Amino acid sequence: MILFVVNEASGNGRGGKTWGKVERMLTARGTPYAKISAASADDAVRRAEAFMAQTKVDALAAVGGDGTVHGLVSLALRTRTPLGLIPCGSGNDTALAFGVPNDPAIALDIVLAGVTRPSDVLMSDKADGSPEYSLISIATGLDGAVAEDVNGSRYKRWCNRIGLGRLAYIIGLLRKLATYRPQKVRVTVDGATREFADCWLAAVANLATYGGGLRICPDARPDDGRLHACVVHGCNALQLLSVFPTVLTGRHVRSRFVTMLQGSQIAVESPIPMLAYGDGEPSGRTPLRASVLPGQLLILTSSGWG
Repeated sequence: MILFVVNEASGNGRGGKTWGKVERMLTARGTPYAKISAASADDAVRRAEAFMAQTKVDALAAVGGDGTVHGLVSLALRTRTPLGLIPCGSGNDTALAFGVPNDPAIALDIVLAGVTRPSDVLMSDKADGSPEYSLISIATGLDGAVAEDVNGSRYKRWCNRIGLGRLAYIIGLLRKLATYRPQKVRVTVDGATREFADCWLAAVANLATYGGGLRICPDARPDDGRLHACVVHGCNALQLLSVFPTVLTGRHVRSRFVTMLQGSQIAVESPIPMLAYGDGEPSGRTPLRASVLPGQLLILTSSGWG
C-alpha cells in the first residue's frame, strides 16, 4: 500500500490538479493506494502518522513541493519507509536532485517501480533542542530574510501561476537587499572555526540547488556523506548583485566574495540572531548546528540517479 500525501494548494493549486491526474492513472491501473490531504507540513505528518498507526504502508509519496517533502522526512526516517515524490511545487529542488521529472506520469512510474536509493539527511537543532530534518539545505542571513518574504508574498503565487518559481526568489532578493545589513558570522566546520566580517548569508546544503534550481553548492550530492556550506561575505550590495547571476550556473564559487566549505558537522553563529529556513520552511534562528546523517533516508527514484 502506497500512501499519497497531497498538498492541493502547492504550486498555486497545481497540487490538486496533479493529484487528479495521478488518481486517474492509479484507478486505470487498478493499483491499491490511500490518500490524505494536508494543508501544511505539520498537518501532513500528523495525518500520515495517524494513518500508519492503523494501516501497513509500504511507501510514502509526497504530492506537492519541497515543503511537503520536508514535512514527511522525519516520519520516513522514524519508520524506515521509502519516500517518493510527485513534484508540483514552486521550486522542486528535491525532485531535481533525485532525477524525478515534473511529468506526473513519469514520476508515478518511478514511485510504483519501488526502486530505492539511500540518501543523506541534514539534521539540525530546533530552539527547543528537538531535531529538525532537511533534505535540501538550511539557509541563514539574507537567505532566511528572503525566504520569509517570499513565503508570505502574493508575488510567489503569481510566479507559480506562470511556472517561474525561481523568479519569486529573485524578486524577494531584490526587495530585501535594500534593507538587509550584513554582520559578523562565525562558521565552524568539524571543529575548525573561521570568522567572516560583513557576511550576507551562510547556506548549509545537502543538495546542490535551492530556490528553484539555484546552484548554491554545486558539488553537493545526496549520497556523499558530507554537508556543504556557501558563505557570501566581504562585499557591498552592488558587488553581491554582480555575484548573484553566477549562482544560476554555480560559477559563484570562483568569486573572492564566496567561501565554500564542507564537512560532517557545521555550526553558524552570529552576534544578532539570524533567521534560518530549512527546505524553505521556518527553522528558527542562529546559532545553527547541523550534522549529516549518511544514507539514512530511502528515496524512491529512478535507477539512473547519479
